[in-house]
This record gives sequence, structure tokens and C-alpha cells, in this order.
Amino acid sequence: MRMAQAVLGVTALSLLATLTAYAESMPDAQTVDRGRALYHGLTAWEGPVHVGDTRIPSSAGVCAHCHGARGQGGSETGIKVPEVSWHQLMQSNAHRPAYRSGQHILQTIGGTEGRDDKKLAPPMPTFALTESEGNALLAYLQVVGTEADQAQGIFPDHVTFGVVLPLQGAWRTHGERIHAGLRDRFAAINRAGGIYGRRLDLVVEDAGTRPHDVVQAVDRLVQQHRVFALVGSFLPELPAASLQTIKRYHTPLVATLGIPLRETNDRNLTYLLPSIERQVQQLVRELRGRCDVDNGLHVLHAPVPGLAEAIQVATVNAASRAEVTVQVVLNPADALDALRHTTSRTVIALAPKETVGVIRTQIQKKTSPTCLATLAMFSGLPPSALNDRSDTTVTTSEIVGLPMSSVAVPSELTIEGEGLWTFLADLSARTLAEALSRTGRLVDYEGFDRALNSLQKFEPVNGLPIEFTPQQRHGLAVAHMWKGVLHEQAH
Repeated sequence: MRMAQAVLGVTALSLLATLTAYAESMPDAQTVDRGRALYHGLTAWEGPVHVGDTRIPSSAGVCAHCHGARGQGGSETGIKVPEVSWHQLMQSNAHRPAYRSGQHILQTIGGTEGRDDKKLAPPMPTFALTESEGNALLAYLQVVGTEADQAQGIFPDHVTFGVVLPLQGAWRTHGERIHAGLRDRFAAINRAGGIYGRRLDLVVEDAGTRPHDVVQAVDRLVQQHRVFALVGSFLPELPAASLQTIKRYHTPLVATLGIPLRETNDRNLTYLLPSIERQVQQLVRELRGRCDVDNGLHVLHAPVPGLAEAIQVATVNAASRAEVTVQVVLNPADALDALRHTTSRTVIALAPKETVGVIRTQIQKKTSPTCLATLAMFSGLPPSALNDRSDTTVTTSEIVGLPMSSVAVPSELTIEGEGLWTFLADLSARTLAEALSRTGRLVDYEGFDRALNSLQKFEPVNGLPIEFTPQQRHGLAVAHMWKGVLHEQAH
């Protein structure tokens, strides 16, 4: 018995010593982060990069481009690219011996000798690494492809997300309601145990009142707070500088709120709502079945930068033979003046509620024009849609494009007025949580992107499908058309 206890004691001490030595040899998190940035091209190499005798740009020497985001290897110009996980590098196989040490790996990267005593041939570049770069890269190679190699913002017990919202100025109320919707849904998910035991944390940045404020807000979230993704941000249009930032860091923008002017196919950027371009196209198609579009279409719109161009692109294809007039209106008086001088029978109004109300009243007098189309995201639902949704015998000369059918909204909620933005924010948070759940415990950007694009007919609320694909970067249907008191989904 004493002999057995002594053996067990020695074994336990030996195991403890081994684990202690292993822990002491593990690189610190800061060094790993720098190695990750070098491997993925987020940080430029300090020295030159060559392929053979040719110097190439530093951006062309990104390890992940050939060896894969998880170090899994791949193929480049028809040549098989090996895995670069620490386990694979330190293991021999039938084709080549193992590397002797980390220093041996660095010598190979520097172009001196490989693990079979031969230099690596092109297209493998050679790098003039500094000592700190070499240490950082070796540190990262010890974790690449393992659970310790999580994407930015992913931690053992929580995930950090960011949101850019208007917290001052004319859109402040929208920002507050969106924040409330995200905060409440995150809290409900966390009370239920989070996603794979990870708490969802939200960092809020103010969109400010100047164009560059958004750029700075996105930079702070991605580079300072190091969030994994942005969710439900009120960003109708993303500044070019911010788009460069999210592409460089591979930061997903998930179910972004606000209506973009034009369609996008950028894989980093998804919107919850379809673009103005797509919604106007659908409005024109619906108008063709009910109104005299061929005798002229007059589009009155609010003074939003870029809106006129998006309308023109949309109507060129959808309006066909119709003569289209696109005119900005600053207030209800401008809209009345435009109606007095138009010869068109049909009007599309993309303007605030007060302006659309004046246009609606004028059309109800049976004067010219006689047909009106609007988008609820600009002007809200028409009064008759709110007062009586059960009378299907009512006819109207108005069509309203909705981001969703109001009959799909839970009875205890409302999508009228500011309540719409809280509801949309809740949908954004639910979409994010579903995609994160489908990604699995090991989170990287490629896996998350695949999970997001797998949301085919996902219904965060019963009867309200959300769908993303590599080609379709908006989640909700192009439009639901309110005609009289009917809600019909447009395809």
C-alpha cells in the first residue's frame, strides 16, 4: 500500500511538473494576438517579402491566403499548400521529417533551410522577420486551428459586440429605441445561459452628427474595443473608410438597420431591410397592375443625399415606357406645388409622414394625380391601415411598401412610429444569436459567414422569415404590399 501511494505521489508530482512547464512555455496573449495579426495580414511585416528574387508587396505575403484561416492548408497555383498547425509542423510523416524546433521553422521562413534540409521553393515567400515578429508568429502557430484560436471578441465566457447608433441630433430617438431592443434581447439570451455558455456583451458608440464621426465610432469598436461583430447599427450608408476597416479586420456587420440606398453584395455587410432601389422597383411593379403608370410617374422625395440617384436607377428598369420625373420636396407646401404642376397620374412619395399626409389628402379629392405609392419606412402606415384591418372590401388608390406584414407582428407589440425600431432591433439581435449558435463553439469569421448564409427561411418571429445568401444581403422580403387593408407578400 505504501509503495502504491509512493508511486501515485511521484506520478502526481511528475504530472504537475509537466503541466507547470507547459503553462510556463505558453506564450502570453499579447504575443499571440500580434502573431495572429501578422498571419492574417492585419499588421504589415517590417522587413521585405520575396518570392524567389522578386520582392512582393507586404500585403501579398499574408500567411492565411495560402495556408488557410485555421492553418488547414489548401492549394495555390495548383500546388498543395501544407497545414501549419503546431502539431503538424512538429510531427514527421511519410513524406518529410518534423521540424526540430521553433527556431528551425523561422530559419525556413527566412529562406535558409526546410525540414528536409532544402529551401522552400516558390510560390512560398521568404520573410526577413525581426526577432519580435518571429516570436509572435511562433506563438500564434501554437494555437492556430485550436479552440484557443478564437476570432477577435470571442472569449471563454463572453462575446463582445458593437453597435453604432445616433445618440444625439434628429435621429436620437431612433438610436434610443434600437439600443433598447438590442439590450433587452441580449439580456433575455444571457438569462437563458447565453450562447454555448458565453454571455453576449454590447458596446455602444455614438454615430455623432458629422460624417467622420461614424468612421471614428467604427474604428473604436473594431480596433479599441475589439468587438467580434457589429449588430443592428443604424447605418443606412457605410462610409468608405469604415468599409475598409471592417474588411481589413473581417468584422461582420450583422442585420444592419437603416435603409441602404443601393443593393450590396459585400460579404461583410448584411442589412435587415432591403434597399431603396429594390423597394422602389417593387412599388413600380405593383403600381402597374393598379394605376396608369404609362401616362407618367412623378417621384417626390425628401432631400436625402444619393436618394435621387437610387430612385432613377430603380425606375429606369421598372418603369419601362413611362416618363419619370424625380423631384425633391422640402416640406408639405413643396409637395402641393409639385402636384399642381404635374401631368402624371401616379405619384411615389418617399417623404416624411406630414408631407405624405398632404399628398394623400389631395389625391383623395379625386384630382390629378389619382394614385399614390409610399414606403412605410419613410411615412408610416396610412390611417386606414391602422383603423380597420379586417374589412377586405375597402379599395384605395394607395399602395404602401412594408418591411414586414403587420399581421406577423406579435399582438403585444406595435410597429407604428418609434416602436418599429425597437422591434427591428430585436429581430437583429435574434438573427445574430441564431447565426452564432449555428457557428458552434469554435468561432471564426468563415464559419460565422457560412452560418449567417444558412439562415434560409429562419423565423425569429412566427410568420416572419429572414433569409440571407451570398447574393442577397438583406434579410427581410423586398416588400409586403398594403393595398387597401390587405397585406400581400411581394416576391
